[in-house]
Amino acid sequence: MSLISDLPAWLENFRPDDELYADAYEGTPAELRALLKTAIAFAFHRWKRDGGEYVLENRSAREGFIRTEHVRPAAWVMAVTAEGFASPARFLAALVPAVIAGTGRIAVISPTPFAPAVSTALELAGLEDSFVLDENRLAALYNDLHDASPDGRIVVFPDGRNGLSPGQKALLHTAAADGVPLYRDRPSPRLLTRYGDDDASAVPGTPSSEEIRKRLLWLHPDAEILSEGLPDALYLPNNVPSSPAVCKVPFTAGPGMEGCWPGPTPAFFQSSTFSAFLVQENQS
Repeated sequence: MSLISDLPAWLENFRPDDELYADAYEGTPAELRALLKTAIAFAFHRWKRDGGEYVLENRSAREGFIRTEHVRPAAWVMAVTAEGFASPARFLAALVPAVIAGTGRIAVISPTPFAPAVSTALELAGLEDSFVLDENRLAALYNDLHDASPDGRIVVFPDGRNGLSPGQKALLHTAAADGVPLYRDRPSPRLLTRYGDDDASAVPGTPSSEEIRKRLLWLHPDAEILSEGLPDALYLPNNVPSSPAVCKVPFTAGPGMEGCWPGPTPAFFQSSTFSAFLVQENQS
C-alpha cells in the first residue's frame, strides 16, 4: 500500500500559528532542549538501520525452502494527545520511531494548544503536521485517513490525572474494530533517582539531586518521584551499565540521557508480507 502524501484539505483550518512553536522553543532553556535533542539522536543511533522499505529473500537449496519478507512503512499515523498531556520525553519516544520507520504523514492532534514542552518536542523532531482539533472531529479525520489507506497506526497520549478522554476512547474502539494497530502511552510513571546518594562517584559536572528532580518533572510532569522501591525508571549519576540495578528496572539512564524513554520500535510502524515456497529441483 502507498504512503499517504496529503492530509485531508479541511484539516489545514486547524493548524496552529507557527509562533506557538517558535515561542515554546525560545522559551525552553538550552539545557532542557539538549535533553530532547539527545533523546532524538539516541533513537536514530538505536534504530536507523530499521527504517524504510526493504525486501529480504532467503533461498536454501539444501533445506529446500524459499522465503521472502517485504517490509514497508505504514501509510499514516494519527497521534492524539489528551488535554493536559505535557510529557515531551514520552511524546518523542512514541513518535520518533515512526519518523525513523519512514511512515507517511504523521498527524498530531490536541484538543487544546499543545503544552510548551510538547511544542518544543514537535519542533525538534520535525513533526510539521500538528493541529488543534476538537474531539468531535477525531472520527472524521480517522475515517478520511482510513478511507485513503487502511494501513495506518493510532497513538494516544492520555492525561496523567484523568486518563483517556472520551474522544480517545471512541477512537481506540473504532480502530480496534478495524484492526488498525494501536499504541497507548502509559501515564504517571514512577521514577527513582540516585543523584545525591554518592556524590563522590558522580561524573564531574553532574547536576544536583534537586536539578535532576526538576528535569524529570519537566520531562514527565505527571510522574511520581520515589525515594525507594521498584520504579519504572532509574536515573544514575554515573555511567555504570553493568550495575545490577540495570537488570531489575525497565529503564535506566545515566547523566545526560534523562530525556530518553522506552516506547514502540520502528517495527510497530511497519507492515510486512511473507511468502513461503519449496525449492523446485530442475528436472531433465
